[in-house]
Formats: sequence, structure tokens, C-alpha cells
Amino acid sequence: MTTTSEIQKGRLDQSESVTTKNSPIVYGLGSFGLESTYKVFVGYYMFYYVDVLGLAIALAAIINVIYAIWDAVNDPLVGYLSDNTRTRWGRRRPWLIAGLPFYLVFLVLIYAVPEPFRNTENLFWYALVTVFLFESASTVMSTNYKALFPEIFQGLRIRARASAYNNGFGMAGELVGFALTPIVYSQFGFVGMAVLFSAIMGIPLVLAIVNISEKPEVQKSPPVNLKGAFRDVLQDRLFWQFTFVLTFILFTTGIYTLATPFWTKYTINASPQTPALIFGIVFIVAIASVSIWSRIVRHLGLKESWLWAIGVMGSSAVVIGMASNLLVGVIGAVLAGAGLGGAKVCNEIILAKLVDQSLKRTGHHREGIYYSLSRFVGRLSKILEALALVLLGVLFGYVSGENPGPQPENAFRFLISVFPFIFLIIAWILARRMPLEDM
Repeated sequence: MTTTSEIQKGRLDQSESVTTKNSPIVYGLGSFGLESTYKVFVGYYMFYYVDVLGLAIALAAIINVIYAIWDAVNDPLVGYLSDNTRTRWGRRRPWLIAGLPFYLVFLVLIYAVPEPFRNTENLFWYALVTVFLFESASTVMSTNYKALFPEIFQGLRIRARASAYNNGFGMAGELVGFALTPIVYSQFGFVGMAVLFSAIMGIPLVLAIVNISEKPEVQKSPPVNLKGAFRDVLQDRLFWQFTFVLTFILFTTGIYTLATPFWTKYTINASPQTPALIFGIVFIVAIASVSIWSRIVRHLGLKESWLWAIGVMGSSAVVIGMASNLLVGVIGAVLAGAGLGGAKVCNEIILAKLVDQSLKRTGHHREGIYYSLSRFVGRLSKILEALALVLLGVLFGYVSGENPGPQPENAFRFLISVFPFIFLIIAWILARRMPLEDM
């Protein structure tokens, strides 16, 4: 990869990257490790605690709300601290080096529930504490890693290339985290699965962190006080429009993630390994579609491509809702993967452009705050997920795997299709109103 000269702030069309050390492939490998580890948590912890250990779904919903609120608080704080860190190793790398061991260990603790904590009351508190710890470590890792992207990859050409690798490897990590987890825990148990993933997926993260070189001149800019750091972002109307659309998209992917193990078990009466097949199809299609969506963006423009991606995701909810067998479920998974690939490509481009515009307006680097606040608003989707789970119990009587109620098949058909379809309609309407053509 060729090196680049120093650029004037905001003129991101004149350079390639900060240094030869910052390979888009290596950065993508870091995303692979980050996403695969996180998906082992988010994809199966709810199923593990509710359907395997017998935690009431209402208590699981409470954990989701508390963890979403905490995540909403710590995201902006971590972003602010990261933007204002000044060390000889850079702004982000010290956080990544310190956070990685905790990130991997806390994943193991999620699933390594000691026997004294396996009764209902103690299980709730154990799950709450370990989810709290893991989510804190995840915030440190994700916020700092993602905030590197606009800084170390500058210029349309290199950013497009890096985005392709980043999304491709990131979704490959999601594929591994989602699709291989049922296979691994069926062989080694949930604890063995967590240990194995933590040990293996830590390797690409270490390689990426070691081979990242931050832009030294960025640290010469003076730190911004807390009020000033957030004022410009809070006044960025386009950013808030984007994050609300992102919230509804994340709600859909979150519901798909949570509901798939239940949906395959109760609604389409499939084997325990079927979630691996469904997740595998979703992410193989998503990875394969990234290059296609990149061409669609160049042909149709960013806004129209984004609307099409959201629309394809909406169609997947309709098909999944109609599914009564695995074949129709697979068709829905294909549509979900295609929509996911388009959403990821467009989301990353939009957020990077918003960061660029802020740099041009203010002269300050606020990558961490922008990325953390996008996570902050996006985490509101967890509260929506929790409300959907509570409503599921009210409407269909589902309590837990030990007490699934009279019609669990309809409960999870409703959860995985009706809620996503409604919120994707809202997302499409909001996205349609955004003036992305002016960016």
C-alpha cells in the first residue's frame, strides 16, 4: 500500500493513508476478531440464560434495559476520554491494549456460571454483573477501534478499499460468531465454547493493535473541554437523523439475532444446529453483497442505495414471518443478508462523511465522540428489544424454556417478523427525509 503526504484538515480526497503500517487488510482482521467475539455474546447469551438455565424472560428483559442504559452512559464518556488522550503510543492504542484482556476474560465469565448462582435470584444478579462488565470492556474496544477508521484511512479511494476489507472481515467475524457457536457449544459446552473463542479471536485483535500507527499530528491539537466536545455534535441535526435510522436498523438485526435460536426451535421445528445454517446464510450473502452494494452506491448514489438496503431488509421480515419450514426461512435469510450488506456499506460511508464535515467546521478531531454517540443512540434499540420481549410474554404467555406458554411458535414468529417490519418502515421514512445528496 502506498504512503501519503500530510493533508489539510478535511480535504480527504488528496491522500491515501497515514502510513504503510496501516494496512486495510490488517485493520479488517482486527474487526474480524472484535465482531466474532462480540457476536458469541450477543447471539447466544439470552438463549443460554433463558432457555438453557431457566431465567425468566421478564428478568432477561430487565437485564437488557439496564445494560442498554449503562451502555448509553459509558459510550460518550469513553469517546470523550479517547479523543482527549495524549500518549506517545497515540490516542486509541493504549485503550485497546488495556481493554483487550478484560474483553476476552469477561466473555468467558458470561457463560461460566458457578453452580451456586444457578438458582433464579442469584442467576439474575450474576448475569447482570457479568453483562455489565463485558459491555464496559466492549465499549472501550469498539469505540476506540472504530474511531481509528476516519483518521488512518483518508481519501476516497483508500477509504473505499479499507471499507470493503473492514466490512468483509467484520461480517466474516459475525458469521463465525453466529454460525459456528452452536456447533462449538454442542461439542464443548458453553464454557468451552467461550474459552475457545476468546483464545483464538484474541490473536487477530493483537495483530491489528500492534500494527496500527496513529497520525501523530492529531495529538498536537489541544484537548477540547467536555462541553465544547459535545456541543458541535449535539447541534449536528443530520447526525441525529442518521442515528435514529441506525437505531431502527440495529433493532431489527438485534431482534433477528435474539429470536433466531427460538424461532428455529419453536416456529419451524428445526434441529439445534439450524441457527448455524441461518446465520451462515445471512452473513455469507452479506459478505458477498458488499462489492455489489459499493457499485450500487456509485450508480444510484448514497441515499437511494441506503433506501434500497432498508427496503430489502423489510422484505426479509415479511418472508420470515410467512415461514413455516426451513426452505422459506432460508429465502428470508438470503434477503436479510443482502439488506444487511447494503446497510453496513452505507452506514459506514455516511458516518465517515459526518466526521469529515465536523472536522471541516471546527478543526477538531471528534471521531471518538461521533462513533460513541452513534453507539449511544443505537443502544436505545436494546430498550426497544426489551420492550418487545416483555410484550411477547403478555401477548403469548412465553415465560422461559421451562414454561414456554401455549403457543411459542406464534410468539417467536411475531417477534422475528412483525416488530422488525414496523420499525424498518419507520427507518425508511426517516431516511427518505435526510438530505444526503448535499454531503
